[in-house]
Amino acid sequence: MNFLIENMLQIILIIVTITIVKSKNNIRLVVLFSLFSLITAALYYLNKAPDVALAEVAIGCAIIPLIFIISISKQQEFVVINHTNDNFLESEIGLGYSLLQDFTNHYNLKLSIYNIGPDNLKGVFRSRNVDLIVEKSQSDDKYILKGKESTILINKLEQMTKDISNIEIIKVSEDETYD
Repeated sequence: MNFLIENMLQIILIIVTITIVKSKNNIRLVVLFSLFSLITAALYYLNKAPDVALAEVAIGCAIIPLIFIISISKQQEFVVINHTNDNFLESEIGLGYSLLQDFTNHYNLKLSIYNIGPDNLKGVFRSRNVDLIVEKSQSDDKYILKGKESTILINKLEQMTKDISNIEIIKVSEDETYD
């Protein structure tokens, strides 16, 4: 009887794995990963390894889905730090705001603009969590948009602003930080 249950669970595990690979919905992936972990834990238990089964349930069904959900929620926001002292990023009249709003709508992201000074980037607003920093050049009145060169989003933003003369995109390389 145990042999039959183990074989059925292994077949279900293969089906869940194929579904995980083919799935495009992030929330469905979290549920499927948890299901995969639960089935794996059942197989460990049936093979006389209850301690490993318990660890699999704790990590695979609780901790990993939590990390996935945090990652997914972080992925849906485009964080902009505003270092300009004018209305470039004002929601009603700013050219920069309308440009960034069109950009974030294209990718189904939520635009979040924060007026934080460069010395106050702490906690969740560390430089690695910021997608774009907007500054104004004092010499030629150009707006400088600094983004990470590692992200493909900046390429699209560069394409959207190529015909706007007073906006310049600068791609910044990410260095390792030792927090």
